[in-house]
Amino acid sequence: MDRESTIRKIFTDEKIQFIIPPYQRAYSWGTKKDSEKDKQVIQFIEDLKDQKKTYFFGHFLFEKNDEDKNKFLVIDGQQRLTTIVIFFSCMLKILNERKMNGETFLDKDNEPIDFKRVEENFLQFGKRRKFKTVEYDDNYFENLVIKHNQEVIANTDSKHKIHNAYSFFMKIMSNESSMEILRWKEIIEDAVITTFEISDKVQATQIFGFQNDRGKDLTNLEKLKAFLMYQIYLNSDETNSVDAIKYVEREFSEIYEMTERIEKLDEDQVLNHYSIGFLKGWESPLENIKKELAESTDKEQWIKEFCTNLKNTFSNVELIEKRSNENSFIGDVLILDAYHSWALLLKIFHFSPKNGNQKLKIDYENIFRLMEIILFKMKFGNYQTMGLHSFAKEFSGNFDELYEKLTYATNHGFQWYWAFNDNFVNYLKGRNHYHATVRYLLWKYENNLRRINKVASMPASEYLNKFGARNLDNTLEHITPQNPDFTNYSETFVNECLNNIGNLVLMTLGKNAQLNNANPIDKADGFQNSTLLSQKEVGDKIKSKGKWNEEEINERQENILSFALNYWNN
Repeated sequence: MDRESTIRKIFTDEKIQFIIPPYQRAYSWGTKKDSEKDKQVIQFIEDLKDQKKTYFFGHFLFEKNDEDKNKFLVIDGQQRLTTIVIFFSCMLKILNERKMNGETFLDKDNEPIDFKRVEENFLQFGKRRKFKTVEYDDNYFENLVIKHNQEVIANTDSKHKIHNAYSFFMKIMSNESSMEILRWKEIIEDAVITTFEISDKVQATQIFGFQNDRGKDLTNLEKLKAFLMYQIYLNSDETNSVDAIKYVEREFSEIYEMTERIEKLDEDQVLNHYSIGFLKGWESPLENIKKELAESTDKEQWIKEFCTNLKNTFSNVELIEKRSNENSFIGDVLILDAYHSWALLLKIFHFSPKNGNQKLKIDYENIFRLMEIILFKMKFGNYQTMGLHSFAKEFSGNFDELYEKLTYATNHGFQWYWAFNDNFVNYLKGRNHYHATVRYLLWKYENNLRRINKVASMPASEYLNKFGARNLDNTLEHITPQNPDFTNYSETFVNECLNNIGNLVLMTLGKNAQLNNANPIDKADGFQNSTLLSQKEVGDKIKSKGKWNEEEINERQENILSFALNYWNN
């Protein structure tokens, strides 16, 4: 392969095959027009539209395959190569359909274009595909991009991005002239590139750390991978350096596969939570890792153990996400403050007994419940000091000690001078509760009424509206409205009742639009017909009293206060 080449030249050899190794990240280029960080596919097309001269398409780094000289592992450039292959797939589909409808296509030498040859160059020669993406996405890639089977289901973020790129190209080309599409084809084929081939993994680890796929910066996890691969080479014997590097590759291969299944966190967020919980320092993950590695007496072993522990942490993130749907208290702490909860949750799962025969009995639900109480009270107090990260860093498997520390914090917080419980009670007894966390409180109050009435609770998915439609968003709304069209409020009412929790109710946007700024008397039927028991309770009160004034608001505040003090009391 020439050091300076073109896209056409590197694909022309019928035997050549480009493969994304499993330790590389999956396809990540996006099609979001309004996102500077996720619009690379759109930029790709915009560049083609604007291109008037020779197109320089960057540098590509390949690792030769020892077993097959025609296979090249893509170390840098995979996002661009993947996009090119998707582009040619869509182009061939569109132009072949137009050819069947009678169009003719000539190249710049006025010769008929051999679309079969283009397909053999960029997609598949005989049964040998010219490009393979990461293993866990490759069957999907083959079905959609090579076979145009749009019935396949995308179940990872990278598969969705492949699908989005494919759909974007199909839409753009369907509305573009054949002449313009062929111009784009020529620009890509003639695009100038530089290539570098390496034959050993040591060079790859050195070079990759300084490379960057055009338009998409390396993540911290990728920089870490390159750093660790190089460090394990430097700190291993010559006889086993390749095997040591392969160990890191295998662990990261599993990590990258898991990142595609994790829904709530990206790979750098997981790395950051790992750093907070498992490493000594409080600096960035990379700095913490470098310091601990420097202090290690057996650096090869340290790197291997670190990679395995990091892999297990990604696995535990998957598990926690699953458990958060089954265990309400895990879900609750993530709803209240995911950033400050993740590190401790990961440490708890890390030190959980894996052997079913162990006699250690741990009341996990109570631990998660204590975390929820702390986070809930912290939200109302607007405290600046959060100690859960310190708890996570200090926790080394002693669950009794952790339980004691959490229990103490539920009553005292994280500073000796805080009046933690008193501030919480005083806030609830106050008169102004128009606070984001009150929405969470009213959700729990709703479920308390459902428990009493033996009705199925409102799940977090409904509370958080994971269904998508905006009119189903649960909001914090006033029973007697902020801007009434039926009266003028006194200054006392505004100060003591309007934003009082007794005058606030959990309500969907759609429901609120129906009830708008009307008199509570006129909204009573709407409240009584609601599926929410907390709204029915309000409707019943209005109907029985024939009014909704200071007295009713104060009574409802007392009911909610009594519930809250009981529910968030350890």
